[in-house]
Amino acid sequence: MKATKFIVLLLSLILWVSCSAYKKQAPKEPVKTPQQLAVETAKDAETAYSNGDYEGAITHYNTAIDYYKQALPTAAPTDSIPLMIFRLNKNIANIYSIYGYELSTNEDYEGAIIQYEKAIAKYKELQPEASPRDSVDTILYNLYQNTAVACRDAGEYDKAIAYYDLMLAAHPENDEILLKKFAIYKDDLKNETQAYKILKEYAISNNDFGACHRLGDLYRENNDFTNAIYWYEKADSIKTDSNVLIKLGNLYRSNQIKAWDKSNKVFERYIALNPMSPDLKTIYKLMGGNYDQMKNKAKATEYFEKYLNIEYAEDIALYVCQYYFNAKNYGKAITWANTILEKNPANSDALYFRAVSKYSQKDMKGAKADFQRLSTDTKYGSYAKQYLKSM
Repeated sequence: MKATKFIVLLLSLILWVSCSAYKKQAPKEPVKTPQQLAVETAKDAETAYSNGDYEGAITHYNTAIDYYKQALPTAAPTDSIPLMIFRLNKNIANIYSIYGYELSTNEDYEGAIIQYEKAIAKYKELQPEASPRDSVDTILYNLYQNTAVACRDAGEYDKAIAYYDLMLAAHPENDEILLKKFAIYKDDLKNETQAYKILKEYAISNNDFGACHRLGDLYRENNDFTNAIYWYEKADSIKTDSNVLIKLGNLYRSNQIKAWDKSNKVFERYIALNPMSPDLKTIYKLMGGNYDQMKNKAKATEYFEKYLNIEYAEDIALYVCQYYFNAKNYGKAITWANTILEKNPANSDALYFRAVSKYSQKDMKGAKADFQRLSTDTKYGSYAKQYLKSM
């Protein structure tokens, strides 16, 4: 009996030892490779970014990059570790850029500048073999612009100019950027001399139509018509442009310049470009006015009639009617008087020109009817009565 108890106890002991040994030898979780850790940490970064935790996302991405660097020595080419590192660095740069934009939108311009400059530095680190250089350069160009705007809003004008210079170095033909530099010097730094200097130097050195055109506009806006004409003429010498021709023509005929003949010559060039009728009628009217200023009534009438063929205007029609009346071309005077009176029977001027024209053509019946209508008119009544007495 004692032996039996001993055997059972011994078996229990052996079983307990066996179980204990089994528990101690349970398999451990496999150690994760640096590449696996990198993938997991990158996912943590994405989660942090989705939650608006930009700093946390950047920290996780940097940790993931460190893991990829650890994996690099033993990685296979198909693992594309350099490309993964590039993408994570690009994600970091994007976050800096987005963060900067949000800060700028919230008028934290100093904070925005810090984030934009971190983005710029990060993009400059990106290796061209991992991504087309042109793509990175385009992103940098846009970042320079965002940073320049933030610098200007923050009152850091010299830094803003420096970033615009970086943009011009990449795209020297971009006169819009040049104008932003101009605005900083002129409006913010109150240095008009330097503002106009940089624009003029650019216009001359590049023989640039856009810059010359802009200078013309700027001088015109400041009522400096002489300089405006100078720069419009330079722009015109580079390229024929309808807008420049209209501006030149209007400046020549301004009260400051009064170069009516030059104005018409420019407008004639504009007409040769075959503009649309709404624009053409305005030019005809202006040219008629120029010729009138030059005391050339015949040419003025010629262009006023061209205007009237597109759009009717009573005052211009009356000018034409009076010209033909004074020139004793009574047939045309009557034609234009009829046109005016059809639209406005109360126009006593047109009625008088028609009455006298009919009288001169020996149409006494027609003349008498018109003079009778005029007999009570305050302006022409006395003349009408005299004609009626003579008939």
